[in-house]
Amino acid sequence: MELIYWWMPLVWLLAVAAVVAVAVLATRAGRRRKANQEPLWVAHSERLTALPGYRRALTRYRRLVVATIAAVAVLLLAGTALGSRVVSTTVFQPELRNRDIVLCLDVSGSMTEYDAALVGVFESLVQRFDGERIALVLFNASATTYFPLTSDYDYVTTQLDHLVEDLTSPESDYEYWNGTDLGNGSSLIGDGLGSCVMRFDQVGEQRSRSIVLATDNYVAGEPILTLKEAGEYAKAQDVTVYGINPGDVSSKDYLDDLAAEMDEVVTSTGGDYYALADPAAVGGIVQQITAEQTKTLKGAKQLVQVDEPLVFVLAAFGGLALLMLLAWRLRR
Repeated sequence: MELIYWWMPLVWLLAVAAVVAVAVLATRAGRRRKANQEPLWVAHSERLTALPGYRRALTRYRRLVVATIAAVAVLLLAGTALGSRVVSTTVFQPELRNRDIVLCLDVSGSMTEYDAALVGVFESLVQRFDGERIALVLFNASATTYFPLTSDYDYVTTQLDHLVEDLTSPESDYEYWNGTDLGNGSSLIGDGLGSCVMRFDQVGEQRSRSIVLATDNYVAGEPILTLKEAGEYAKAQDVTVYGINPGDVSSKDYLDDLAAEMDEVVTSTGGDYYALADPAAVGGIVQQITAEQTKTLKGAKQLVQVDEPLVFVLAAFGGLALLMLLAWRLRR
């Protein structure tokens, strides 16, 4: 344990010394006043002090005085410790995993009704991971990083919640669109996937890299990369792509060819393809990502200080209660 306010005991000692000094001076002054008064002589007082009852009473009194002094000492020491703020200090080194995951979300017009649900899927994925670094990229005609790779899951959850609010609130200012409309057309899926592949850092390190691509694969413009070319680029960079398609439903059979293309591309990278309505999507993606080869890494060391007041609080209350009881006994 460690005292944060190490100077507090010195303050207490000075205060106690001042009280003792005042008490000594008051006692000496009282003795001088008594010395100036006429003495009262009592004959044969030694017979009174020799009585067994007197001796027992004097012994009890002395014990009460000693106990009172001890109670005051306990109270002072406990107060000093509490005022000094006693803490225990430990060094914590978190464990990280060498997996990086980029969540890649299509925010084009055809995805408007699905994006909030897809962000909910992303939140479910985040809750199932532990120690992996996660990033979120939004794309339409161009791509923008909503947040970079990080293992701060509180921050990730906060950002995802903010995005859901921005997607669903009637008073939304559509902030998430900023930077996503700079290309030729909209919903440029291949460019979006290629941009997500480029968001991985630490390229020279042996890390597991995965992308969770959420799109209906409905292109409405002239991309630089086709989806197939972007898939080949991801495969060349040793990036596994998992696809979630909200447009893969029976009511939209005109999108079947697009769903089949997306399925082919993501599976060619070693990943898997899911419809948004597939209840196995979250569990399947998590299982496949965590099954990839990984090793535990050590994060930066963190100094953790925890207050330890309990023992001294109990001691202070105990000393105070004992002091009150002894004061009552002494008064009797």
